Amino acid sequence: MNKKALLGLTLVVLFSLSTVMTLTMAQDMDIQIAFSINLLSPNTSAARNQWSLLMEQQLPKIGIGVTFHESTGWGNIGPRTWSYPLLDYDYVPTYAEGGYDILFVGWSWGLDWDPTGLFDSASLVPFGDNFYQYINPLYDTALDNYLTALDPVARDGFAADIQQMLYEDLPAIVLIYPRSLFGFTETVSGVDGLLIASSNHRTEYWDDSDDGIIKYGIPADLREPNIYVAESFYDMQWMQSVYGGLVKRGQDHHNWEPEIALNATISPIIDDKINMTVFLDPLAKFSDGDAVLPSDVVYSYELTMTPSVGAGGYSYYTKWFESNTSISVVGPDVAGGELLFELTGVYNFAKSLLAGAIIDKSEIQPLISSAGYSIFNDVPGTGDAMWSLVKSAGPFMIDPAGGYDQVNSIVHMIPNPYWHGSAVKLTDWYLTFISGKDAAVASLIDGSIDIMDAQYYPVLADFEGVSGIEGVLIKDPAHQEMAMNMKHPVMGTGELTPVGTSDAAKGIRKAISHAVPRQTIVDEIIEGLGALGVVPCPDASPAFDDTLVAYAYDLDLAIDYVEAAGYTVEVPVTTPTGIAGLVFISFLGLASILAFRRFRK
Repeated sequence: MNKKALLGLTLVVLFSLSTVMTLTMAQDMDIQIAFSINLLSPNTSAARNQWSLLMEQQLPKIGIGVTFHESTGWGNIGPRTWSYPLLDYDYVPTYAEGGYDILFVGWSWGLDWDPTGLFDSASLVPFGDNFYQYINPLYDTALDNYLTALDPVARDGFAADIQQMLYEDLPAIVLIYPRSLFGFTETVSGVDGLLIASSNHRTEYWDDSDDGIIKYGIPADLREPNIYVAESFYDMQWMQSVYGGLVKRGQDHHNWEPEIALNATISPIIDDKINMTVFLDPLAKFSDGDAVLPSDVVYSYELTMTPSVGAGGYSYYTKWFESNTSISVVGPDVAGGELLFELTGVYNFAKSLLAGAIIDKSEIQPLISSAGYSIFNDVPGTGDAMWSLVKSAGPFMIDPAGGYDQVNSIVHMIPNPYWHGSAVKLTDWYLTFISGKDAAVASLIDGSIDIMDAQYYPVLADFEGVSGIEGVLIKDPAHQEMAMNMKHPVMGTGELTPVGTSDAAKGIRKAISHAVPRQTIVDEIIEGLGALGVVPCPDASPAFDDTLVAYAYDLDLAIDYVEAAGYTVEVPVTTPTGIAGLVFISFLGLASILAFRRFRK
């Protein structure tokens, strides 16, 4: 047997032993099990492995037994959930029947929260990712209202309606909202944490009171030379400063606001479609002083929607713009000119479509005519493209005197002399590769860098007691949850509860949520890098309903809900709680997972 097979067998045995010990512990403590379920979790995250094991121990405390806990890869999870083949059943059944009961899973979102495809009836498997099988006509109506609301106030109201339904019905029990931890020198100011963490930062507001220079350390090489081929978070960090868009996220409030545009208006809904009219700021210029013209905008979008270019935004823009003619110049092609954007439908975040990077048509079109689309692979300052594809309409430009160092992965940026927005405060800023967390922390301490990226995965202890630096927690637009199978006859439909009602099933889900020690997960498992989960809308999103609070950890209340469903649960008051109650074999299983992950590397 090879090492991988041996380690895989070890995992199965250890998790099976963990489950047996859970039931044995329940029996030894005279816990009366009301019903039993199976847990399904991916083995790809050490932290998630721990809190899934923790919940395996928690559920018996409220009378819910765990027959089996399968910790496995996504290839085995997909066919039980969103890729269930619908052969033996025309729905996703329970785990025992080939589906799932509870799945531990996480979701990442944009700042513009769009839950389409997860909980709406139209997205039931196989038409979408609603493997929860949540069906609620009121939710569907509220979602439709949310997706078509063009007024931001009305849109936020519908977002609150959606969240309140998910909070009450609990098709997903949210455990935590993760946090990113950046390192900063104390002289740095003006950095909006949420924007830098999502590559939407506004570097014109950045400053360093020490020397007016910011050096930002990243843990990966820079390999993507321009916005059209960019997929890496790290390359996007310098591109966000260089490329201008018609709109950008606003500092502190995070909504869309004009940048190259002077203003943008959305038309009323006509024939289930909307248009946007944009007037350019007549002061908007590229870094060589050329005015940004309406034709530059049209051409920039045409390139993104040209398959041969291979731009990352291709599918997004082609969904909402039927063809290149959907974006047109209205009137003369001059500085401060007018543009019309014709959408294929109604989109509640239509202004996000205006955030695309703008390049100079007068330079790029002749280059493509002579050299073809291969120019998109040219390193800045070299080849046929030279500096044309990184010509700036943003607050900074790449220093033409060797500012792009591909060998050492360093980008040196200086202020764009023709920038028309808020006055830039820095004289220089650098994005630079540093290998390894320890080296990055040392560089932050000795002043070689001013910002340490969160992707080094530091912990708060790395910054404690060190003068001149600080660790800053930043919200992530993501959440971790327990997905509930709403077709489960006890937790989902309630038909097999003694009471036999859907309200009984909802009570069971509420009981499970009250059995989640969220604060323990945050404090002890993810070492403070998170917040208590509430609903499947990240608290980083402007749409988050902050009137909702996390379900409290309350085992007595949880048992009350289980008993209200018709079960009898007797639990000794000495039942151990929290992460301290995890049996040793569970941690041994976790250690094996970590060893397996190291082996795979």
